[in-house]
Amino acid sequence: MSDRGDIADKFRLFLTNLRIDNQEVINSRCREIVRIVNLKYWKIKSDTRNLHYLGSYGRETAIKGLSNINMLALLPCQVYQYFAPRPGNVQEALLLELRDTVRKSYPDTLVNEQKYLIVPFPDGMKIEIIPGFSGPRKSNIIYPEPRGEGSWQSFNPLREIEVINEYNYNYGGKIRHLARITRAWKNLHQVPIPGILIDTMVMMFMDEWEGNQGSFAYYGEMVQDFMEYLAGRKKEQLHWYAKGSNRRIEREEDFGAFANIAFKKTKQALLFEDRGDGYNANQIWKEIFGDTFFSPVS
Repeated sequence: MSDRGDIADKFRLFLTNLRIDNQEVINSRCREIVRIVNLKYWKIKSDTRNLHYLGSYGRETAIKGLSNINMLALLPCQVYQYFAPRPGNVQEALLLELRDTVRKSYPDTLVNEQKYLIVPFPDGMKIEIIPGFSGPRKSNIIYPEPRGEGSWQSFNPLREIEVINEYNYNYGGKIRHLARITRAWKNLHQVPIPGILIDTMVMMFMDEWEGNQGSFAYYGEMVQDFMEYLAGRKKEQLHWYAKGSNRRIEREEDFGAFANIAFKKTKQALLFEDRGDGYNANQIWKEIFGDTFFSPVS
């Protein structure tokens, strides 16, 4: 028979192995970039003010190996008031001005073909700078959309972070744990599901899951049931809405088949665990999650 303590220890170790190990490097680079932006636009030397981390790093659902960082750099409203009434694609003009400002310290800074402002680093890390302005509503950010003829858009990424914080607290840390576990599976098998959709699906699932107050000992069942949940999403559903911001998330491709395979493998791993066959259980866990899932069998 399985030892629930063994399963709990395996998932604790797995999550430890998934922790980002270069957080100091990420933070120092983003702080240096925002210091440059603050000096140019705010005339201050702060390397923390007007900086917000977005994406999986900001939501704290990223895992080791993260190479793409999204940072929001808030600019004074006067900058928006200067660019907004001008003719042409002023959104691209703003990005190019910001690019030239950052280039003085980071010469490889560019606006890529997708019109994202990127600071690349020799180790492969890429930091995307999203300039924004505080909108009339709390936490509502206006940002430039330079694609096409250019436009101003608004979003609420800080509310997304607030909501995932609330969910994570209510469910004893399981939201971020399951989101990170799912990313390990996504990365290994190249599953076509956006990170923000993973985080949204995890919150939706946890509201429904009967074991949402369980301990680490039931993380195997949590993974099994979540994979079944993902596999059951209708192929006809092409979009969802992020919790907190309500922004639309498009389905890239069908991820249900990937999830169904993972569901069946998880079920198989749990059968081995129930039989006390930790070795073969670990082999299946590794097939699902890769070598980051490792627990020595005594």
